[in-house]
Amino acid sequence: MRKRSFLFWLFMMVAAALFVDIGTALNAQWNVNTGRGVARNTVTNCADSAGAAACSAASAGAVVIDALATTVVVSTTAVTANSQIFVMYDSSLGARLVVTCNVTVALPSVTARTAATSFTITVPVAPITNPACYSYFIVN
Repeated sequence: MRKRSFLFWLFMMVAAALFVDIGTALNAQWNVNTGRGVARNTVTNCADSAGAAACSAASAGAVVIDALATTVVVSTTAVTANSQIFVMYDSSLGARLVVTCNVTVALPSVTARTAATSFTITVPVAPITNPACYSYFIVN
């Protein structure tokens, strides 16, 4: 294994400190773990299973699309006109959302957004009987 110089490690520490400062400025906390990557912890995280999701300023969270519906509007001021919004089906969120999640996967898409207000998640086929559970994450 190659030895790293003092200057290399000093550079890495300064770079990590700057990265953490940028994360704090973006209203988030960053964990840097050498050899394992970087994780972002959002300051607020939504969990809403009551129809239209009221998520305040949360840039991440868990929401549902109700049974027999194909959309949910997620109200959050974290969304901007240029946000990258990632949505993922997650049937393991039942305990967190206090529902029984539908186990049939329906791939979501973001079909609308209003800056500082909301975005809409849409699925091609409505879940039957139980709501479909989704996680979302917004990067600005």
